[in-house]
Amino acid sequence: MYDPRRHEPLISVVMPVYNAGPYLIDAIASIIEQTMRDWELICVNDGSTDNSRQVLDWFATQDDRIRVVHQQNRGIVDALNGGCAIARAPLICRMDCDDISMAERFEQQSQFMRKNPTCTVVGGSILQIDGDSDPLGMSSLPIEHDDILNNLLHRRPGHFHPTTMIRAAALDAVGGYRKKYEWVEDHDLWLRLAQRGKLANLQEAVLCYRQHAGSVCWQRAAQQRGLMNELLQEAFAARGLKAPEEVLLDADSYRSAAGPGKWARIAAKGGYARSAWKQLKGLIRSDADWKYKTRMTCEVAGRLAWQWIGASLHSRAAIGVPAFAEWHQRVAREIKTLPAGYQRAA
Repeated sequence: MYDPRRHEPLISVVMPVYNAGPYLIDAIASIIEQTMRDWELICVNDGSTDNSRQVLDWFATQDDRIRVVHQQNRGIVDALNGGCAIARAPLICRMDCDDISMAERFEQQSQFMRKNPTCTVVGGSILQIDGDSDPLGMSSLPIEHDDILNNLLHRRPGHFHPTTMIRAAALDAVGGYRKKYEWVEDHDLWLRLAQRGKLANLQEAVLCYRQHAGSVCWQRAAQQRGLMNELLQEAFAARGLKAPEEVLLDADSYRSAAGPGKWARIAAKGGYARSAWKQLKGLIRSDADWKYKTRMTCEVAGRLAWQWIGASLHSRAAIGVPAFAEWHQRVAREIKTLPAGYQRAA
């Protein structure tokens, strides 16, 4: 049971924040409402220019386990390393400011780490959601170390970064996140942690992962490809091998933009008909090419019709997205009373 007088919590949650907008309240509320109570939340405000600072400082007045650090914008790696440097717990849990943790996430992952002392990092499956928190579909990754490492060495994801729980001792031993690989910093970290212990993922969904056009994976795709080539060459060399040519991609190769067409497809695959139709409406209203609109409409309609004929939508469609209406109401009602310039000491 959580005791606020304890010097060290079991879990330190590190959450970089930059212009989190309407998503920040859900992200923090999902931590406060975890079934496991023995945690601290370290929010590193990386120079936000919206109202993120006010929201963070208000939450810090509501819960002594929340610690807020304000800094000038220095990028995600500096924010992550800064948060990890002041973390007090033996387990560090990653969280992004636009995602939502499932209520039993900390309990499930901490139990796994206790039962598997050689594991350095454990992640989990995700339920993808859109900007309105409507569900799109489930995504999973391999659960065993060898399969995860094989993914990583072939430029496929090994963990969904914001789902991970990491042993602080292992993170410190490998030197934390590296600035030279910013924007693929997580992939780099998993490869180095794999040399110190086992990697694992839970099959259960531990996080609602938000898809929107502002996500880093869509904004910096070309930069990520170039950095990934360099990282994989280094990773193979560290294992006495040469990186296969097939894993090194042209950094200028094209990646189509994020948008309602892609999200409609994800929702249709996941069996979330309401979300799929909503995204299709957004696609039709957009300025996308009409050939693309027609193709995606036919594809999504076909997928949903096939599922309907099959008598049921995808079985995982029963998984819901946590909602925090009371927290939104409290913030809207009370944040205006926050003292000007209030800042909780780190």
